[in-house]
Amino acid sequence: MNAVISFLFFVIPLLTSIYIAQVSNPLSSYQPLHVIDGAGLYKKELTNANTAYLQIIDLRKMRIDQVIGEVDNMGNAQGKYYKGEGGSYSPYFKNKLFSQVNDEYKKLYGNDVFSMINCSFFEQYQSSTQLSFPIKFNGVVITGGHSPYGPVKKPESEFYRTIRLKALVWDKKQAYITDYDPASGAPLNQTAVKNAIVSYQYSDHPAKVLANNQVNRYQVIGTLNKDNRQGNEQLLIMTVNQTTLDEAAKLLRQLGVKGDIITVDGGRSTYLFNSKVGDIILPQLSNPQENPTFRDLPHYLGVRKVGTQKVVPQILIDQPVGKVQVEQNRPYLILWRDNINSDVSIKLSDRNNKTIQNISTHTASDGVYEWTPNIAVKEGYTIRVTSRENQKIFGNLKL
Repeated sequence: MNAVISFLFFVIPLLTSIYIAQVSNPLSSYQPLHVIDGAGLYKKELTNANTAYLQIIDLRKMRIDQVIGEVDNMGNAQGKYYKGEGGSYSPYFKNKLFSQVNDEYKKLYGNDVFSMINCSFFEQYQSSTQLSFPIKFNGVVITGGHSPYGPVKKPESEFYRTIRLKALVWDKKQAYITDYDPASGAPLNQTAVKNAIVSYQYSDHPAKVLANNQVNRYQVIGTLNKDNRQGNEQLLIMTVNQTTLDEAAKLLRQLGVKGDIITVDGGRSTYLFNSKVGDIILPQLSNPQENPTFRDLPHYLGVRKVGTQKVVPQILIDQPVGKVQVEQNRPYLILWRDNINSDVSIKLSDRNNKTIQNISTHTASDGVYEWTPNIAVKEGYTIRVTSRENQKIFGNLKL
């Protein structure tokens, strides 16, 4: 009898400690797939063959890059959400095949690449498309958004006329989600904000509001503070393959997310890649008989370690799908991707490669430059982005 009592006194505290450990560590129910210093990818099997994939990104050790298709048409005065209807441009960005974007990203950053997802909602299922909501990319607001499901005078549904959109803002230390103000553009109008996307709070997504909280693929994002210092240094991205938005958001709440939770583009467009696991969820075409690997999207988020590997310096520019329209006295966004540390110069050349204009002799190699030409720009001219340290490193955009 004494032996039994002694055994129980040993086993019960042990089981209790295991239970407490599991409760205090919500990650204990997730299977780690790829964990490095600064980032982790985890998997959790849900009911009814549903699967959740969780990314935890420490912004102090990782970088999040926006990868965006080049512009063919600026959509002048078509932006609806940045400082009022028609108060800004809403460009048509090239839809880019996810495998091409992934390959380019790995060319630029090699083994530093951790993951990639699709991001912004988009409007047209064509070769180039407008984006639903505003984006700020390395200090420049590149689109005012164009969705009919937002705070416009005549939305597709009356629910969205006064909807409060949310902005996800991040830098090299922290991230936060806050209200977006379409009248002022806040917080995107703040100089200190360099990168931000505007989107739905998960509970305002049309799939929940108009489609009865339907089961689908979703990606939801929240932020978390784990170091007990001011600011949320962790970004949590939850990708689910077959569940509701409520259930996806609940998974983030269980991990400790207390603030707002937003959605990014999901459904058939959902894409999730990890450098160790490979392609996890692929975009699907509307016709299930077609090859699901052929799907183009306009906006991605790439996650990588901070410059630990030496790579070949490159400046990459792709030709937009249509004829590039650059008009005198109207803004145009020059977009490129690079992995160089030096600044760049940008010039306009004619068909004979003769310099017509120095657009910028010195600007940051951050992938974006808003240019308003004060001269007529002719077909066949070329925009060249060149490293200031090495003139052999450049990218060309033919107009």
